[in-house]
Amino acid sequence: MSIEPRAQVAPERVLPGPVPVAPEAAAQQRVVQRICARVAPGGMEIGVGDLPPGGLQVWIETTVDAGAAPEPWVLHHRMAREVALVGWHCEADADRLLVLGWSAACLHNRVRLLQSGLRRLADFEHTAQRAVQLDGQDPDGEPPALVATTVCASIERRLRWPERLAELAGYERSSELPHLQLLLAQVAGLEAKVARACEEHLVMARVLARAVCEQYARHRDLPRAQRDVLAESRRWVHASTMIRGSAGARPSAPGIGRPHMGLAERRIAASVINHGVPRVIRAAAAPRAEHLGRTEDAR
Repeated sequence: MSIEPRAQVAPERVLPGPVPVAPEAAAQQRVVQRICARVAPGGMEIGVGDLPPGGLQVWIETTVDAGAAPEPWVLHHRMAREVALVGWHCEADADRLLVLGWSAACLHNRVRLLQSGLRRLADFEHTAQRAVQLDGQDPDGEPPALVATTVCASIERRLRWPERLAELAGYERSSELPHLQLLLAQVAGLEAKVARACEEHLVMARVLARAVCEQYARHRDLPRAQRDVLAESRRWVHASTMIRGSAGARPSAPGIGRPHMGLAERRIAASVINHGVPRVIRAAAAPRAEHLGRTEDAR
């Protein structure tokens, strides 16, 4: 009886392990995960993974209530809009969201949004009005520090920028293309200015909320305390209007408004007695004009 010789067994192959994710890609995944989780309804899980040869793909893993949740393509388009506001080019369909490289058009749009945010943050009036209202809290039942913390949290949610900037914390943005490097640097500078402006609003909200609580503790009249604190705050909330001609701004030049002033600059300006152009200069200019007029008449 002949027996076919056994074939030689090949050595066991060792499959390669998972490729480690680069630190830059891992940081981008975290940022995209934070943004998409904010857009998605509560309880919905979002998956983020690599997209060969480059980029990320985002998909919806589970939903709590499929009947109440929007359609996947609706969520993907909402996520694409928010992710594109950071500066990435996005493509969305019913199955997934693709996050590709930096887009010059999206970065220009982010620059415009940040500049518009800075102009709006230059107005402290709405923050002052909301701060003295104490977010509807009763100063009798809570300590002033807790009231101020709750008011600051309410103001921070209204500003919206602090939450969006926190999503980018720890993420180093860069590009190999020079024109995108310049745009990313411009975006980073504007984001730092917006963050400082938001912090000034939160500082003011904390100061005014504690001032209302302290005045209420003295005379137990909440509407009076709110009116007094708001009236006092308006001296430095509107301080920039008193020195509109400062910092080299030319009123006649088109497109140039009053200079941006932070909270500290406004409070200092409100404490200065003379604002703008001193009256003595106007008085000194009148004789000179008269003298020129007499010279012309003599001619």
